[in-house]
Amino acid sequence: MRQLLGAHGVIELSADEACPDCVFIEDCSLVINERHVIITRPGAPSRQPETGPVEAALRGLGFDRVDRLEAPATLDGGDVQIMPWGVLVGTSRRTNDEAVAQLRKLLAAAGGPPVFAFSVSQAAAAAGDGAAATLHFKSVLSALDPHTLLVADTPLGRALADQIAAAVPSQPDQTAIKPDQAPQPQPPQPQQPYLALEFVPDTIAANVLSLNEHVVTQAGHPASQARIAELCAARGLTLHTLGMAELAKADGALTCCSLLFKGPPGRMEETEEGKQGR
Repeated sequence: MRQLLGAHGVIELSADEACPDCVFIEDCSLVINERHVIITRPGAPSRQPETGPVEAALRGLGFDRVDRLEAPATLDGGDVQIMPWGVLVGTSRRTNDEAVAQLRKLLAAAGGPPVFAFSVSQAAAAAGDGAAATLHFKSVLSALDPHTLLVADTPLGRALADQIAAAVPSQPDQTAIKPDQAPQPQPPQPQQPYLALEFVPDTIAANVLSLNEHVVTQAGHPASQARIAELCAARGLTLHTLGMAELAKADGALTCCSLLFKGPPGRMEETEEGKQGR
């Protein structure tokens, strides 16, 4: 990953042998924007010590506000997709309703984006997955760009897509209605909540890294890669592939091993001459 993304700035944290899951760093923190970080409380008790080093590293970058979720809330970052216009959260075996409630309060207090809550468990039931084998919200989806989600073309992916489509419009509101005037067309606004849902055949390929004009997908899934390449070409994005077969054996996907963010002004340049963190 450092070889592939080095030009965009990679900060690597040391491994902690006492925390064998610490490679899945995404679960430890939500970087809402370049000023605000929320430290999570992972759903597996054995993973809760992982947040300390991540919090220390992020505080060292100079974020203005660092909040923490508190018991009885539990939340894994893999259940959260942060967009410029909103935060999408899927409750699951690792993320509970109390975490969603605390997240809403923290974001409201910071003047942050709204929270859109969904249920992985309900989607699993609708898909006939009684055992709820899928661990996280982002096990079956991720952001390709600020207004496009890639979704696994599976019963569970479709069930989650139905929830999302019911809550978030698929097109921007391009009209402004004024008294005594006909609706006037308006250009789409970056902060408007709307989402296009694009399906890919391989579950693991629905999880991609989106870094400005670059997108990284897992190698070895040609049908999904071809579809993602089409979507990237239409948006002026450059597609890269990265092999992660060993991490995939532990249900790891690309976003699991990274925190992607635009750092506090001036601080990231001092650290790695970039604005993307891992």
